[in-house]
Amino acid sequence: TPSTTSSTTTPSTNSSTTTPSTILPTGEIIDCKGTAFEFRDTPICDKISDVKGGFDHTFALLSRDGWQVPAAEIASDKRRVKIHTDQPGIHVYTGNYLDGTAQGKGGKVYGKHSGVALEAQNFPNAVNVKGFPDCILQPDQEYKRNITFSFEYSP
Repeated sequence: TPSTTSSTTTPSTNSSTTTPSTILPTGEIIDCKGTAFEFRDTPICDKISDVKGGFDHTFALLSRDGWQVPAAEIASDKRRVKIHTDQPGIHVYTGNYLDGTAQGKGGKVYGKHSGVALEAQNFPNAVNVKGFPDCILQPDQEYKRNITFSFEYSP
């Protein structure tokens, strides 16, 4: 499990659907330059203390239907995972509610921020926000989205 402190996690975006003080997006796509949400040169692990409670936010990607774009990357000393998608957003959650009571493989205890989840998805609240990508699937429609995970290992 990637840790927010032992790996480099970097969303491939510079805009967000939310601000650190809000939960539900209002429809505004916010430029993250100069905020704790700017990841161009600094990974999440170096910014997590700048966001009260940690990250639980969706970031806007420059995607279009049928065209995959870089969404995020997780890297450690020997491993790298790259995520590409045609979804409009990547949601980043940094294990904010892990409290040390959950145990994993070999009895490892998971405390706050000991993991990170990267979820390619539509924007939260899209059903209520005009201008966000449509998220309603009609009975005669097919839902098809692409997410590609690329794995690299260097011994």
